Amino acid sequence: MCCVTNKLYHLNLAEEGINHECKLCNQMFDSPAKLLCHLIEHSFEGMGGTFKCPVCFTVFVQANKLQQHIFAVHGQEDKIYDCSQCPQKFFFQTELQVCLQEE
Repeated sequence: MCCVTNKLYHLNLAEEGINHECKLCNQMFDSPAKLLCHLIEHSFEGMGGTFKCPVCFTVFVQANKLQQHIFAVHGQEDKIYDCSQCPQKFFFQTELQVCLQEE
């Protein structure tokens, strides 16, 4: 299995304070939530600084606001990217890329 699943997709909340590395650019973060927010930013690079919900298309000006929206409004059934190597599903293509790299 490529990842550990919980509310923050495959990031372990118990690991606050431990460095979490972005597998796409090697940047380090001190919490899984910050790493996930960073992955959202990767998903929208070159899109003019706005972040559109992949489910309902609501637009946000901050990645963390999109992250909060997704957790509050959308559930597991709304995830649109299926991993071909494991049963995981994701809201963002960058999350899928990380999962596939961990295979």
